[in-house]
Amino acid sequence: MGSVAVGAMVVGTSLLVVFALAMATLESQVDDSIAQIEATAEPVAQFTIEDTTNVEGAVVGFTINNGGTNYSAGQVEVNGSQGSFLADLVISGGTVTGLNILDHGSSYLYTSTYFLEVTGPNTGSNLNITATLGNLVYMNLTNEGSSDIETDLAWLFSDGNSPINLSDGHDGYQPTIIFPGETFEFYYDSGGQSTVSRIAVTIDGITKASQVI
Repeated sequence: MGSVAVGAMVVGTSLLVVFALAMATLESQVDDSIAQIEATAEPVAQFTIEDTTNVEGAVVGFTINNGGTNYSAGQVEVNGSQGSFLADLVISGGTVTGLNILDHGSSYLYTSTYFLEVTGPNTGSNLNITATLGNLVYMNLTNEGSSDIETDLAWLFSDGNSPINLSDGHDGYQPTIIFPGETFEFYYDSGGQSTVSRIAVTIDGITKASQVI
C-alpha cells in the first residue's frame, strides 16, 4: 500500500514539474510575442498646432486682362498702395503670362478694385492685371513625435467645413513629409471674405483643435 502511495506521489510530482515547465514555456512565448508586436507597432502621431491666423484683405488671385508687350523681368505691387503684396513677373516672348507671388499682402479694402503695376522701370507697356481679394488662413504645425508625418495623410477642418488635405494648400497640390522636430507652414483660402474662428487637424486618428486669431 505504501509503495502505491509513493508511486502516486512521484507521478503527481512529475506532472507538476511538466506543468511548471509548460507554463514557463508559454509565458516565454507570450513575452516574445508581445515584444515583437511592440517592436513592429508604429508610433502614434504627436504634433502641436503652434498658431493659426486670419489674414484678411490678402491678394488671393489675379486676372491678366492684358499681358502687354516687350516686358522684361520685374516685379509688381498693388497700384497706389503701401501694402506688402509683391510678385515676380512670369514672361513669355515679352508678354506677361503669370505671377509668382512672394507676399500676398493684407488689409486691402474689399470695397476697392485693385490693379497691379510694375515696381520699377521696364521696357514693356499696356500691362493690365486686376487683383482678387480674400481671406487666407495660416497655420504652423510642429511634428513632436519620433516618426515622419505625410501631409497626404493629414487633414484640416475649419468651422466644420469639408476637410482640406495638408498637401493641397493655396499654392496647389504639394505633398511633403514633416520630419520629427520640423515645423510645417500651411495656408489656404477660406473662401470669399469670410474669416475662420476654429480649425482642427487630424493625423493618424489623432485630432487637435485651435482657435484662429
